[in-house]
Parts: sequence; structure tokens; C-alpha cells
Amino acid sequence: MAKAKKTKVEEVSTSNAAVMESESVYNTVQNNKVTLKPIKKHGWLPEDHDGSIRYSRCFERLTVQSQRGTGILNTGLTEEDERRLENKMNMNSGTLSRYNTDYWNKFYIDVPSNGKELDTKNPKDELTYLVLKAHQRVANSELERFDSPFAEYIMTSVEQEAKVENKKSKLKRKAYKRFSNMSTTEMANVLKVMGKRAGADASVDFIEAQLDKIVTDNPRGFLETVDDPTFELRAFIDDCLKERVLVKNGTKYTLPGGDVVGFTLEQAIEYLQNPDNQEVYIDLKGKLSISK
Repeated sequence: MAKAKKTKVEEVSTSNAAVMESESVYNTVQNNKVTLKPIKKHGWLPEDHDGSIRYSRCFERLTVQSQRGTGILNTGLTEEDERRLENKMNMNSGTLSRYNTDYWNKFYIDVPSNGKELDTKNPKDELTYLVLKAHQRVANSELERFDSPFAEYIMTSVEQEAKVENKKSKLKRKAYKRFSNMSTTEMANVLKVMGKRAGADASVDFIEAQLDKIVTDNPRGFLETVDDPTFELRAFIDDCLKERVLVKNGTKYTLPGGDVVGFTLEQAIEYLQNPDNQEVYIDLKGKLSISK
């Protein structure tokens, strides 16, 4: 018999009707097929291990949550949804009311390790979908999962997964285009700013290989770095620290004599950008050129 991890009725702060429509998987699905999948968490088991997400013969049981403060059930159904689905499933009027605890206390959704597929043309599956859509532990789309810190499940579809993969592909192509037009000095500066500084004796091949790995693994981070208007100044500060013409103690940046340039990197950047401090900036540039 399958082992169930029971989840008691939880309290959430979302309102019953407050469900996201803009990026909902339901809006992007053309064939009404929706899949609820567990979100893979980083754990100590290998990805191909039977228990890396959940053992194959086990499932988790999700129940309807309640709103924090009021205790009213957060079913995800509007009054119109309640009437429409009651008619489709031949239920008595009021059965699906958020106040009908007799019904909802017996309502549950079992989710096995490989997820659960729903066909929203089926009224029972649509009911399940609407409940899940309002659930705090369920992200309603691939895009929403990154803005849902409590999400342990995601509702997705073939169409939506293709859309997300296409966006990732476009981002990677854009990153590689920028990468291919960079000089070796620019590549080295990116490594510095992203905390991967190459040694003074590093070859061009090594620098390119290191940056290629960053572009492959984190194209968004790469683009955010090179598109940052303070990118060159960040690389300059890193060089100053290496040559000890600037000193960093904890998060504080100072000149060798002790004058504070900033208590954080952002403050140090702002200080060196200030026209009133251009003498300091020019002096640092001069010292840096001599030390190289």
C-alpha cells in the first residue's frame, strides 16, 4: 500500500479569488493538459536515485488551505466556478462552497513522485486544478516558480516548457554573441567582476575557457555583468585591490593612508564616480599603471 505523507489544512494569507492569471499555465495550454510536478531540490542523493525526489511507491497528500486570520478555506473557486462545477458533477447546490467544511475536509490530492496529469476538460480535474492554483506550495508556471519561495510543486505543460526552453535558448545565444565579440582584456575583466579572476600568467585559452563555462552555466548573470554601466569601474576597483592601491577590510574600502572610500563596494563605486573625487580616481589610475 502506498505511503502517504499527509498535509493538514494550512493557513495562507492569499485571498480565495486572488489567483495569478497573467502567467498561469492554464492560459498557455492549448490542449487542456496540465501536469503537476514536484520541484527538484538539491539533495545528497544522485539525480537518478529512486528517492531523489520521492520514492516511486510513495505520494504526498495535499489538502485545501485556509486563509490566515479568517480560517475560511482557500479553495481557489469563485462563486461562479462553484455553481458551474456543481452542475457539471451533479452536486447539490452549495457543495463546493468554501464554507462547506464537510466536503472539503474529505477533499485531497495525492501526488506521486512522477507528478500528476490533469485534463481540465474533465470537471473533476478542473476542480483539482483550481484548488492547486490557489495553493501556496504550488507555482502556477515555470516563470512563477522563481518568485514562489514556498513552492514545492509546479504546474506546467508541454507548450509552456517549450516556451521557457526557447527563452533560455535566446538568452544563451545573446550571451554567446556578446562573448564572441569580446577582447581578451574584456573577458578577463568579466572574470574579475564575477569573482573568477584569472592569474597574471593565465593564457588566452584559459581565460576563454573559464568565461565560456560562465556563459554556458549562467548566461543571465554574464549579461547582467557586462550590461552593468559600472562594469569597468568594478573591474578597476578589483585591480586596485590586487595591487594594494586600495585596501579592503571586511566590507570597507580605504586608501592605504586610511581615508575611507566606501563602506561597501557600491559606496566605493559612487565615491569614484563623484566629480568631486576625480583627483582620487586619477591618482589611483596612475598608481595602478605604475604597479603593472
